[in-house]
Amino acid sequence: MQYVINLDGRYYFSRRVPSELIEFDKRKKIRFALRTDSKREALRLAAIKNAELESYWHQLVQTGKKHCHDLYEAAVKRASLWGTQYQTNQELADGPILELLRRLQQVDKQNDNPHHVEALLGGAPKPVIKLDDALKKYWEYSREKTLDKSPNQVRKWKNPRKLAIRHFIGCVGNKPITELTRDDLLKFKDWWIARIEEEHYAINSANKDFIHVKSVVSTVNKNLKLGIDTSHLFMELILEDDDQRQRRSFETDYILNKLLSPANLEGLTDQEKCAVYGIAELGVGLTEQVNLDPCNIILDDPIPRLVFIPKKQKGLKTKYRRREIPLIGFALEAYRKCPNGLTAYTDAPDRLSSVVGKHFRDKGLYPTDQHTLYSLRHSFQDRLLEVNAPDRVQADLMGHKFSREAYGKGATLEKKMEWLKKYNSNLNLVGNMIDEKRIQ
Repeated sequence: MQYVINLDGRYYFSRRVPSELIEFDKRKKIRFALRTDSKREALRLAAIKNAELESYWHQLVQTGKKHCHDLYEAAVKRASLWGTQYQTNQELADGPILELLRRLQQVDKQNDNPHHVEALLGGAPKPVIKLDDALKKYWEYSREKTLDKSPNQVRKWKNPRKLAIRHFIGCVGNKPITELTRDDLLKFKDWWIARIEEEHYAINSANKDFIHVKSVVSTVNKNLKLGIDTSHLFMELILEDDDQRQRRSFETDYILNKLLSPANLEGLTDQEKCAVYGIAELGVGLTEQVNLDPCNIILDDPIPRLVFIPKKQKGLKTKYRRREIPLIGFALEAYRKCPNGLTAYTDAPDRLSSVVGKHFRDKGLYPTDQHTLYSLRHSFQDRLLEVNAPDRVQADLMGHKFSREAYGKGATLEKKMEWLKKYNSNLNLVGNMIDEKRIQ
């Protein structure tokens, strides 16, 4: 799906109306300017416009109506054309008299065109959008967020948002979002506090729900100009987290002598071991590793490295995860055994995590229930701190946002290698001088 054409250096959206929809939409072709000379931007905008178009066609089929812009959204767009934010007639009546007079003057200038009158004086009622419908609209308005994600990544992106809205509806009912009150959100907060106290849920689970619900409501409110005061509605919902609930790091000696001992890794495949070494020694997450292509595993250069860049349907978790990490120690030897990457688990990090996690649990290798495979990434961060790596180097290696304003390109490969060697000296590993038996 692209539906983008280039005419004289400018990009346009162009799509024929499918034959099965001619009954509802008599237009032969939809074409309009995307107002950009950037192909990348054009593709992004075209995806958004195509989602809106398909949603519109779906509504025509569902209602049996013929092509005609939705009354409310058309009024909103017409109002914006005249430099005016759409307001219903009741909102205008309740607002400043000068604003109403200004709009009446604009109506007079438009020769009483009924569509302009409707747009300027609020003749179209605001749509009633319930919470479950709001989620459907949120998918449409957030289409650009999934452009670089694989089907599995899209599923993982959608699921927590679906769950949050389901929890919210279960708590306050499937209300129209324009009727949500501050009391509804406080009720939801109390509901989550009770679950945390009684069922020992993590505080972060509640906070994620609050964030997802706010994102859905705010996005729909913004796109449809519903006038909801989301700042007040969602004010001070986030719960303070308890450090004791956070994932705990592994001690360095425990990683080296217990977790990564040949006996305890016996039974894992080379690719599964490679994933463990990658996260233990380089702090690289499983999702990042399973999406590496062979061209991003560079073994023959003076500084062997892994290159993490976003690719089509293989998006990174955040923009800060775009980085290069020198390969060293166990991780280098492991990737020499897997030069094509973790092909058995392409786009399946959850399955990889499940397999390795079960292996470690079955061998009793997690000291507490707060330890997981991901704890190895926390351990990597701890060891960077132990060798006093500069904040910028830590951020560049971890794929984190740098807390201060960043200048330049960041740490070079040579500088990253220098600090990784210091880091590895704490593990009694220096460069590539390691015991081959450890990764047999």
